Amino acid sequence: MKKIFTLLTVLVIGLQLQAKEGMWLPHLIAQLNYSDMQRMGLQISAEEIYAVNKSSLKDAVVHFNGGCTGELISSQGLLLTNHHCGYSQIQSHSTKENNYLEDGFWAASRSEELPNSGLYAAIIREIKDVSNEILEGSTPEMSEEERDSIIKVNAQNLLGEAQAKNPGLEFELKDFFFGNQFLLISKVKYTDVRLVGAPPSSIGKYGKDTDNWVWPRHTGDFSMFRVYANADNQPAEYSETNVPYKPAQHLKINIAGVKEGDFTMVYGFPGSTNQYLPASEVANTVNEYNPFRIRIRDQIINILDAKMRVDEDARLQYASKFARSSNSWKRWKGEILGIKRTNALEVLRQEEKLFKQMCEAIPELKDDKDLVAKMDALYAKRIPLTKERFAYIEVGYFGIEAFRHVLNYSNLIKHAEAEDEEALKTEADRLAKRMEGFLKDYDYDLDKQVAINILPIYLETIKTNPGEEVRELQEEGSDNWPEEIAEMYEDAPFFKEDFAEELKKNPAKMAKKIAESDLYELSLEMYSHYFEVINAGLKPINLEIDALQARYVKALQRAFPKKSFYPDANSTLRVAYGQVKSYEARDAVKYEAQTYLKGVMEKYVPGDYEFDLPQKLIDLYEAKDYGPYGENGKMPVCFVATNHTTGGNSGSPVLNARGELIGLNFDRAWDGVMSDMYFDPSICRNVMVDLRYVLFIIDKLGGASYLVEEMDLVRHHPDETVTKKVESEEKSSVKTKAADKTKAEPVMEVQYREN
Repeated sequence: MKKIFTLLTVLVIGLQLQAKEGMWLPHLIAQLNYSDMQRMGLQISAEEIYAVNKSSLKDAVVHFNGGCTGELISSQGLLLTNHHCGYSQIQSHSTKENNYLEDGFWAASRSEELPNSGLYAAIIREIKDVSNEILEGSTPEMSEEERDSIIKVNAQNLLGEAQAKNPGLEFELKDFFFGNQFLLISKVKYTDVRLVGAPPSSIGKYGKDTDNWVWPRHTGDFSMFRVYANADNQPAEYSETNVPYKPAQHLKINIAGVKEGDFTMVYGFPGSTNQYLPASEVANTVNEYNPFRIRIRDQIINILDAKMRVDEDARLQYASKFARSSNSWKRWKGEILGIKRTNALEVLRQEEKLFKQMCEAIPELKDDKDLVAKMDALYAKRIPLTKERFAYIEVGYFGIEAFRHVLNYSNLIKHAEAEDEEALKTEADRLAKRMEGFLKDYDYDLDKQVAINILPIYLETIKTNPGEEVRELQEEGSDNWPEEIAEMYEDAPFFKEDFAEELKKNPAKMAKKIAESDLYELSLEMYSHYFEVINAGLKPINLEIDALQARYVKALQRAFPKKSFYPDANSTLRVAYGQVKSYEARDAVKYEAQTYLKGVMEKYVPGDYEFDLPQKLIDLYEAKDYGPYGENGKMPVCFVATNHTTGGNSGSPVLNARGELIGLNFDRAWDGVMSDMYFDPSICRNVMVDLRYVLFIIDKLGGASYLVEEMDLVRHHPDETVTKKVESEEKSSVKTKAADKTKAEPVMEVQYREN
């Protein structure tokens, strides 16, 4: 027993040293993290971070189109996010004549700001724990199916009641800790969001795929939008009569810069993590799943990259698609390296041994001592089906564009079979228009080449009750697949020159042709197999796993009561905190925490796809014309800190100890990208573009100083007691502003508590 509690003490000390780990729910900061955050340097109250009945920092943080984060940086609804988050919108407005991706874009006035169909910005109103209401009527003795059924009914009733009481809000219910906790989240969604500005891709995506997930980084990854509302400041669809949204709070921007050890806080919407997996499933990820998915994307990326480098049309059509595909591909590679480099599997196994010892020592946890072994067995059981699942996702859905597109024609075929002429005509007109949009960013030869290379991987992988079309191809043998796939494309009606016109003129005839085409039949069969065979087969295993994972997390909390546990990321608002910090990536390799424009120039390769630069930026560098944004004759570009982030945190505001904006989160360092499964504070770093570089690009390169004039700029370091005015500089066109306080907030007394 003494040995066990000695091990527990070591664990708790380790937790204290690793306090930077975690993505914390903001409404619980006061209870769980505030003292720790103060010790690390925080100088504002928990209520200033999150409050319901008055404005707080949460009111300036925006869920940008459901996949990224943004922040409001002016009283006129000006919104900042990453360049890669606004990439699709920038691309949609780009043409050969006005190539905003290549040249950048800055609206000279409000009337030139560009609307974006389907784009939205959501702001959280309240986060409320409704666990008791959702779990009412369920018992530990119930099967997972029974429990799930009760939860669904309770959730439907709760959401219905909330919506009826608050018709102006949107609600979502999220579960945490594998269904041990449920939160009701209310938000306001603004749907008139217009593009205001973006740097050229040679800045916004500088280094492109070579530098992606890599530190040191030199990318100005930002774009700017503006949120619009109706005259009452309420959400409204796009209208010329809409006016800029007036937020309850917007962020001040501090241009004093950062130094080693400074407190940092990332406030955003991280997408997905798996922090409570057993070592066995982490091993499955790095040894089975990641290599399999990498193999497929290797093929896609090599094919797209070769053409995009020599064909401008392909580069415009596939820029966003390529970025999405290569982003995950490189992250999966980094996860493998990070898990191995940190010896994570052995560390996790030791923690599991300690957990088992604690269960044996604590009477009420004795039934939980074999939880890890049970999870190991189930995770091993689902490996084959999981690889089949990934085969469809990577090949049939994300990989082959035509396969995904033709699924849209299933309703047309149903209407034709039902001889519903009115519905058939309406659907045909809709699909003809959709086809035009699809072809705008589609290269037939490129997609066919991708299919020839990756469909064989799918055919080799599917073993569980394959459908008739797949079986026939499998029986024909791999030597015949390239020719069969090419013929499938050549015979498909979708790519004939007159397809859209014929579809509108004679929808019944075209519906028959589509239904009989090999491309449609195979795509539909693969899609159906994914849901009816693969997902159906995984469902009972996953229910068992989820039940054990929920029990495991609850047991961990009881076994180690002095540890504060954070739930996995699930696209809900979170706070991560840490410090600006350099790190040693490996033996004899140490990375500093800040990069400068000098490093941008050192990487510069004239005319290169990834490392070219605008001449004006080179001129500004040579003249050292940095305006008020430079530091000791240098122009800061990016910096790293120890904040725990993941996908979805892209565009998140990075705040200093006083809650002022100092950076824009956009990436993680490759050495520690495995942090979704295993966080190692020695090498896990989030990567941010310095706000001084953002303002420099807007003002000095883009000539859009009027945008900077909208913002509230201050220049003081959190260690200082007096807020300084931003000095006016002769070479800068920015209209500088004084801070709204001449005295800084008093530093709060640090309150220590036992962990």
